[in-house]
Amino acid sequence: MASLFDKLRPAGVAPLKRQKQVVQTSKSSDDRRTHPRETKHRVGQPTVTLAARPLVKRRLEPAKSAPNLKRPSPAHHETSLKPPSPPQYLSVPHTTQERSASRSPRPAKLESSDEESGDDERTSKRSKLGSASPQAMVDSNRRIVHPLSFRSKDPKTGEPLQRCKFIHAEEIANTKLPGWSQRKEFRNTDLERIGLHYPGTPDQERYALVESNDPDEFKPIADIIETMEYVATYLLPPSIGAKVHSELSGTIVFRMRSGLKNNDYNKFLDNLKAYNQLVRESRKDGTFKRRIAAMSTIPFALVEHILGQSYARTVALEVDSLKEYAAFTSEVYGELLPKLTTKMFKEAGLTSDKVFVDLGSGTGNVVLHAALECGCEAWGCEKMDRPAKLAERQRKEFIARCRMWGVNHGPVNLEHDTFLENRNIADVIKRADVLLVNNFAFEAELNQKLLDMFLDLKEGAIIFSLKPFVPANHVITARNAESPINKLRMVERSYFSRQVSWTDSGGKYYVHTVDSSMLREFFERQDRRQRSAS
Repeated sequence: MASLFDKLRPAGVAPLKRQKQVVQTSKSSDDRRTHPRETKHRVGQPTVTLAARPLVKRRLEPAKSAPNLKRPSPAHHETSLKPPSPPQYLSVPHTTQERSASRSPRPAKLESSDEESGDDERTSKRSKLGSASPQAMVDSNRRIVHPLSFRSKDPKTGEPLQRCKFIHAEEIANTKLPGWSQRKEFRNTDLERIGLHYPGTPDQERYALVESNDPDEFKPIADIIETMEYVATYLLPPSIGAKVHSELSGTIVFRMRSGLKNNDYNKFLDNLKAYNQLVRESRKDGTFKRRIAAMSTIPFALVEHILGQSYARTVALEVDSLKEYAAFTSEVYGELLPKLTTKMFKEAGLTSDKVFVDLGSGTGNVVLHAALECGCEAWGCEKMDRPAKLAERQRKEFIARCRMWGVNHGPVNLEHDTFLENRNIADVIKRADVLLVNNFAFEAELNQKLLDMFLDLKEGAIIFSLKPFVPANHVITARNAESPINKLRMVERSYFSRQVSWTDSGGKYYVHTVDSSMLREFFERQDRRQRSAS
């Protein structure tokens, strides 16, 4: 059977001797602290604005050092062709980088009723919630209203819809769990739990009025307030949303904060009831549905909040178990955080009519993110048992949460298997538009096998990786002409602090585009030289 290289080779040109291209790794701890060398055609490095806390509850501790990829030097003495400049569409504008001084995106006034009041209580988050978000990408073909929200019967069968099955906040934070106690504002009352209504379904989520002695733990009251603010900011018309949350005092959220500060639990509860009533009315009269239907994209801040709710109720409960990996192997676990992955999605132009694949998807965070923010068909494959089981648990919670919020997501497919042998992954890679490989700690042999898999990618497909697959200053030569890397055009990018889970520092990631024109041009040049020589 003719290979891709045989198809690209002009008639009359003799086949070249096949050379195996091996991408090596280094286990040097010093190498990890050194930025990778730039490619021949480097472009300006973009920056993004940082503000909100990463999605993970706790930062995972990395191995003391992680293997880096060595880049073999090219053979300059042979006939060669250097890759042309990177395509224009991979350029992204520069923005100002900001670093948040706080690790928590939650309003400080929620953490304790002893804190003094100040301007923060009167400052609206309406203009702040999305201020740090990358610029949204409009997808005119996407329908954002969830097909099972705002209705009582299944649109396909006409049968009554089953109630939404989700994990209540009370199940992960209550006084029966070690380290949790009743919030001091409610200790002199018989009240133990409260309920919160959501836009898309009549289901009410139960919250226990508790707090943890661990400052990094889930905060039920903060989750309630944040949810109300996001609903007011994005899912209600300004005239109605301003009653819930605005720059002015006297809103529902303001009065609830005031009730917490002054230990006036009746004031807190009365305003929560007023909010729930407003949500029920806005759902019944179609306000939420019309507002969501008019959206061309889901705001990143809302995407991040929904993902955070799903994560907190599933993966965060067992995040410590994810540290149980063999150091210095390809099974080292780490996560890319939403601030980085949303940047990647926009850079690749990922939309609802495209296919996204995450090889080594861990707990499924990036797969769910792509499905929600972009509405695309999203696939993930994870070999390790614990992350794969947590990913499936998080997928179910995510699907329920999207229905509760009334927003639709793309198809989500998670495979528990090695991506080198999974049949479904092998098939979907042929259709993939965007591929993500967190190969930060992958061994050389695995990186080489990935390169072989990339031969099945279609022209124009984009691969994001944490280590480069194309060596620095690589040129196509007669000796390496049939290497898979000759189909990849690479651009180096920068990510910044708190955009990955294993370090607070910044680093590099790499954008590879499948482009056979470089190899085709090399064969054509070789053919002309052979003709002129004869």
